[in-house]
Amino acid sequence: MIHGDAAARAGISIKGGTLLIAGNCGYMAGFMGQKGTIIVCGDTGEAFADSMYETVCFVGGHIAELGNDAVIETPTAAERAMLESTFAQYLAPQAHPPISAFKKVVAGRKLWNFDKREWKTWREALMIHWSFIMCAQRVVVNR
Repeated sequence: MIHGDAAARAGISIKGGTLLIAGNCGYMAGFMGQKGTIIVCGDTGEAFADSMYETVCFVGGHIAELGNDAVIETPTAAERAMLESTFAQYLAPQAHPPISAFKKVVAGRKLWNFDKREWKTWREALMIHWSFIMCAQRVVVNR
């Protein structure tokens, strides 16, 4: 539970559980999410939910940009009930948008299996992953 805003890469490679962000989140949140749920009550940064697997995300605000292979779906009645239950447990009623405002973001599953006919999609995803690795290496080297 994050009571305010979350920085870049919140929930990166999440393996399970629920990450509830009461505010906004930075770029690349949910990157390569394996499993679990990410709930963002506010807005997201760029490349949101990039290259995810089984993670399911819900966003109550504006999505700046979806990541590679991320698609928006309408939450089911059961998922809306889960959001209501989660908010009742962790947030005051005025601390989140109405349930009807939430969008569901899931993996489009195009990146799960390589198909040479989809090379452009794979190339874009690999370039983002390469940029992320190079950025992480610079951070480690500069410390």
